[in-house]
Amino acid sequence: MSTVVNVGWTCGLRIVVSMLLVAVASVVQAGTVKVAVVGGIQLSGVWDALRPRLEAATGVRITLAAAANKAGILPVFVRGDADLLLIHGGAETFALQARGVGGRMSVWAYNEHAIVGPADDPAGVHGSGDAATAFRRIAAVRAPFIAFRDPGSHEIVQRVWKQAGITPTPEWVRLDVSERSHDILELAAKQRAYVVVGAIPVSFGRMQGEGMALLLRGDPAMRRAYVALEPGEAHPAKADVRDDVRKVVDYLVSPAGQAALAEADRQAGGPWLYGREAAVSPTDGRE
Repeated sequence: MSTVVNVGWTCGLRIVVSMLLVAVASVVQAGTVKVAVVGGIQLSGVWDALRPRLEAATGVRITLAAAANKAGILPVFVRGDADLLLIHGGAETFALQARGVGGRMSVWAYNEHAIVGPADDPAGVHGSGDAATAFRRIAAVRAPFIAFRDPGSHEIVQRVWKQAGITPTPEWVRLDVSERSHDILELAAKQRAYVVVGAIPVSFGRMQGEGMALLLRGDPAMRRAYVALEPGEAHPAKADVRDDVRKVVDYLVSPAGQAALAEADRQAGGPWLYGREAAVSPTDGRE
């Protein structure tokens, strides 16, 4: 009788131990990466469609640490509450690299800006085909245009003006005196002015102005790069987390990852985000 009991107890113990080893192995194999994303990536629905694809391909568990504008997510990454930052590349990301908080930076996608203006479109922007032509029409009739203080909008407008050979004058270019960035379309509506803003917040109603309409989008010259910023030596991320972050980013910029991004964008009803092939060549005269 004791032999039977001992054998049964031993078999049961082996099963329990095996189950524990499997559980531990799965935890070790699947690490967790906390990601902070700039708001449009989530607002568009692309992030919710992309995250499970990244997890399935890499075996890394991914959680959302924050989704907000730059001012909202940069401190999250600096504090170490996020291990990976998905954001527009620019002065802020370069500064993080210089401080050692940010490490390797990789372009993985592009979003786009759009021209918004009065629905009756006195300058004929709708149907102009591209931003350079649209701005030539705005300048030709001296239709009011507000120089939005948003850095992304400013960068794109300067690029398009240069491409179109336009010299702005006070006759038609107005200052942005809005108190908050999301009020810019209300200001434009009062002045019946055109303005360049992000296509995602306008399309999802985060920016609104009475009588205003999205008139032009889809020009590659109006796209901005999203980068994946990994933790630098001054970031508190642990070694195993850094390895998982690199695994996620390497996949994201790979052909398979770019295909996953395209699938996620279609699932979210895009186009909202464009892949790396959308990069504008510096030799095509746009810069």
